[in-house]
Amino acid sequence: MVEQERRWNRVWALVPGGLLALATGVYLVARPISPVPLAVVGALVLWHWWFVIAHPAWLERRTALMLLYFAGVLGATVVLLLHDELFMIFVAACYGLAFLTLPGWLAYAGAVVVGGLWLVPQGTDVKAAALINLGVTTPMAILVGWIIRVMEREVIRRREMHERVTSLSEENARLQVLAERARVSREMHDTVAQGLTGIVTQLEVAEELSSADDAVRGRIATARRLARDSLVEVRRSIEALRPGPLRDGRLSEAVERAVDAWRSEHGVVATCTVTGSARPLSADTEVAVLRSAQEALANAGRHARAGRVDVTLSYMEDVVVLDVMDDGVGFDPSVRGFGLTGMEERVSLLGGTVTVESAPGNGTAVNVTLDAR
Repeated sequence: MVEQERRWNRVWALVPGGLLALATGVYLVARPISPVPLAVVGALVLWHWWFVIAHPAWLERRTALMLLYFAGVLGATVVLLLHDELFMIFVAACYGLAFLTLPGWLAYAGAVVVGGLWLVPQGTDVKAAALINLGVTTPMAILVGWIIRVMEREVIRRREMHERVTSLSEENARLQVLAERARVSREMHDTVAQGLTGIVTQLEVAEELSSADDAVRGRIATARRLARDSLVEVRRSIEALRPGPLRDGRLSEAVERAVDAWRSEHGVVATCTVTGSARPLSADTEVAVLRSAQEALANAGRHARAGRVDVTLSYMEDVVVLDVMDDGVGFDPSVRGFGLTGMEERVSLLGGTVTVESAPGNGTAVNVTLDAR
């Protein structure tokens, strides 16, 4: 689904080029060739390629750059229209570019500004057509853009709902597996490992009590060595039953790896800071903290359009605290998505709390606090 949306975005990004090529072709056929409009067309093609085709990620994360891009497109279009009204063919593409490159209300404001381009060409006949386009085409373009935005939001909502249902099912299955692995690990530690430890201890005592030339002493030493080797293997098996991301290191290392992976995927500055003395926690607590960090990072990547994300994992005397802060577009915390809801449910099952502070335009801060005793 996401890949399909990206393909559609690429198609929409190429449409303006087609209209620009059409307008240029009509100009070359109907008018004497002048180097000025051709130079502007070439510059406009390069401008569009650099900001939209070569850097598609800027469409979602770089509002300032997109405003610069859109202003450049408008400026180039004005120059073309002042040279020849045939380039009015390209004005229709500018409506689409407003909704493709600008977020929220800026897209509608951009469409209104595009409507003013109809008034640039001079001449009575042109002015009459321009007024009609301004009064009819611009409202229709805004209406169509609004409808497309509503449809996009609905598609995203349904996709997130489907992903959430799938994620919850997978998470429930994963938690059941983790719970069973934790139970088996505890039982192995409390029975087999403890029993082997006792056997090793008793064999060491028996070996000390036997004489050096006693034939039984060799047998006892062999049994002790076998019991100790078995104890080492049991302990390795217990360690292997720890959750996957936490198997080869501490929680702090797993969170750092998650931040590194997110930074590489999104190309956004992301830091991870660990304070306090890192120490082993219960398997359920470590999994909850790690999953919360991954979910908060995923939300920052999907929705925040952040330029920086800071993750802090704090080990305190009786609690462990995870803070994830970004400088993105923010949102209304009273409207929770499926990801945050699932995070709250997971943490609350362990007696912890999730606090979200955000506002439109002011970034987001997620705080997760869990008992570390």
